[in-house]
Amino acid sequence: MKIAFLGDISLNDEYTYLYRKGVKPFDKIGAYLKSFDYVIGNLECLAKGEKGENELKKPRLKTTLETLNYLTDIGVNVVGLAHNHAYDNLKDGFEKTVAFLDSKNIQYLGASVNASQAKQPLILEEDGISICLLNYVSKDTNPNLPEDAEVYLNYLEKEKVEADIKLYKQKYRYVVLFLHWGGNMEGAKFPDWNQPKEAKDFIDAGADLIVGNHSHTIQPYEMYKGKYIFYSLGNFCFSHYIYFAGKKLIMPKYYQKGLMLQVCFDKEALYIDNFIIKNKHYQIKYTKVRNYFLLFNLFYKLLFSHYFLWKFYVALHNIFSIISLYNRMLFTKHYSLREKWIIVRNRIS
Repeated sequence: MKIAFLGDISLNDEYTYLYRKGVKPFDKIGAYLKSFDYVIGNLECLAKGEKGENELKKPRLKTTLETLNYLTDIGVNVVGLAHNHAYDNLKDGFEKTVAFLDSKNIQYLGASVNASQAKQPLILEEDGISICLLNYVSKDTNPNLPEDAEVYLNYLEKEKVEADIKLYKQKYRYVVLFLHWGGNMEGAKFPDWNQPKEAKDFIDAGADLIVGNHSHTIQPYEMYKGKYIFYSLGNFCFSHYIYFAGKKLIMPKYYQKGLMLQVCFDKEALYIDNFIIKNKHYQIKYTKVRNYFLLFNLFYKLLFSHYFLWKFYVALHNIFSIISLYNRMLFTKHYSLREKWIIVRNRIS
């Protein structure tokens, strides 16, 4: 069984304009991805509804139902919905999105209007090979659902995840975790301090592969007991987004790059190859990478060898990300002082 894992897919703002213009930014990679049995991505941006937005969440993402047709151009047939933007457009937007996915035979997991269904895995079976896909979101990514929300998320709670892994490992050949996590390290090149320990505990519980997202950056990977842990694949496609009415917030260039995993599952083992995805003027290109992670992973091992080194990195990351955020506001339509403070405050918190 041949599966491609993609990072964050957000067909927001500029993609709605491109779709209406008839632009096909995914033609080349879509032709390649159609050779896979499954193409799995994190659908970060849902369709807008008619009943408003979740005012507790900033920033919010939205797209149109017609723009979601790009998913078929990409070749996506499975999406994770356990993420921090699932309720941005309230129940109405969520239901419109999943109705669209059903109409296109795109399977989804990780969130639902039914609490028990949100916790269910997706089982992929072919040629005698069975894969249990589990999708979770950690609360530190700040989904900010109101107490009366009518959409339920499959939250990443360590003991529950370990219990799920042990349960499904008895029934299926492979258990794969698709995680939206590491909220404290959004925009960072390295994971949070606790993520490696948590990931290794999941491997010990029986997980065969861990694929993460949320940081919008490519983060390092490692192997533990012969099993791969990818902390974040970065963005597959993501547009600059509207933060306040009519005012875009420009994303940094490193948000326009992601990792695509090509995973071949057979009855004995799984095999991985990887490609770099580049988003240049919304045109998606891919390049097979060699030795991309060598120095990256060495620096990761050094950084996580001492808590002090990791804390020093976090301090530098926070300082430079706030400076970058402020600079990016200067290159868009003018923000008021109040709006600048709100954006920076949300980044700090």
